[in-house]
Amino acid sequence: MIPVVSKPAIYFHADTEANPECIKQVLFGIEEEGIPCELEIMPLKEEVQAAFRASASSPLLVGITLKNDHLVIHYRNLPPDQPLFSEYRFCAATLEKQRNMGMNAARLVKGVPFK
Repeated sequence: MIPVVSKPAIYFHADTEANPECIKQVLFGIEEEGIPCELEIMPLKEEVQAAFRASASSPLLVGITLKNDHLVIHYRNLPPDQPLFSEYRFCAATLEKQRNMGMNAARLVKGVPFK
């Protein structure tokens, strides 16, 4: 039997109702930093817990969720109820801020200062 090995990536779980343009900007920010990301669109119940579960599953220890205009970035080594970033009204933010949040998730992986 061959073991299943997950490809190193940030796991990004977006709700089925999430704004595609906001998703795209986060992905652009992650891509600009050169870190791989796996996007999955699924129904989400609770953003913070879902982000923690994504970070716990991610080989890079970082998980992101987007639901109801609420973006959460979580790191596996933080307590489940204390995400690194939690941005409400995220899709109302500037495109630069949306992209910077993706960059910050990638910078967490790289261990460099946030934007």
